[in-house]
Amino acid sequence: MPSTTVKRIRRVARRAANSVTAAVQRLGPAPITRYIKGGRVPWSDGYSAYRLQTTLDTLADGHLMSLFRRGDPLPPAFGARLDERVIEYPWVLSRLSSGGGRLLDAGSTLNYPQVLAHSAIVEKQTVIVTLAPSSFMERKATVSYLFDDLRDLMIRDAVFDTAVCISTLEHIGLDNTQLYSEDSQYAEHNLAGYQPALSEMRRVLKPGGRLLLTVPFGQAEDHGWLQQFDQAGIQQVIDGFGGTIAAEVYYRYTAAGWQLSTADDCAGVHYFDIHANRETPPDGTAAARAVCCLELIRS
Repeated sequence: MPSTTVKRIRRVARRAANSVTAAVQRLGPAPITRYIKGGRVPWSDGYSAYRLQTTLDTLADGHLMSLFRRGDPLPPAFGARLDERVIEYPWVLSRLSSGGGRLLDAGSTLNYPQVLAHSAIVEKQTVIVTLAPSSFMERKATVSYLFDDLRDLMIRDAVFDTAVCISTLEHIGLDNTQLYSEDSQYAEHNLAGYQPALSEMRRVLKPGGRLLLTVPFGQAEDHGWLQQFDQAGIQQVIDGFGGTIAAEVYYRYTAAGWQLSTADDCAGVHYFDIHANRETPPDGTAAARAVCCLELIRS
């Protein structure tokens, strides 16, 4: 039995967590209102809240999700002045069936309470792999955390039905100390450093298991903390995983928002690195100007 002291600490922790939740709820739409009134400038005050709300609204919209699932054109001005997450989350979740199974989140991009509660995820046994703990960690029996390197996972073979890797591959092998880890061993510069992670994701998937993967696409670029893949790079990703291609879909950003596109149409676009240039481009780009979405099946 826990001691009285431990019980008291737990009560204090619960009260503190509830106080934080209540404070956030009292803020209501204020951050989003400030973002809109401020001219909807990417990465300005309220941007993250607006992006999250837009993404959650999309995930709850059956018609929009069907467009992503079928690979149909999106509505005009979809996701204008927002980064690629507004494309990646609905594309990935539209391909996840509801119900059980084992899901690997390679990179911790599903680690939001609203996303983990989505009907496509909530019944699955989900393992979230990331380099270090984050400010939010779900306390549910169906969600586990593993702080590990995706290139050398402490997981046995053929465990998962599905692996999700949303805008993570482009960081592997590069300098993750800028944003994601304080460990100097991750201050790397190896543009091929992601390849072992592909092998590991293939290894931990069951035969017939699926990898749902997204990366920034366009002209090949090295930004130090991430890289952008061109068509040759995408082929290297596909070859590195092996198996078969179930889907290869491209979306492009312009001042008119995000829209379904082709690899050829996206080939020359550049990534906007907010960490290198704080001035928003005229087209309102927040990060990638194109994204490649892959569904790969382990043979």
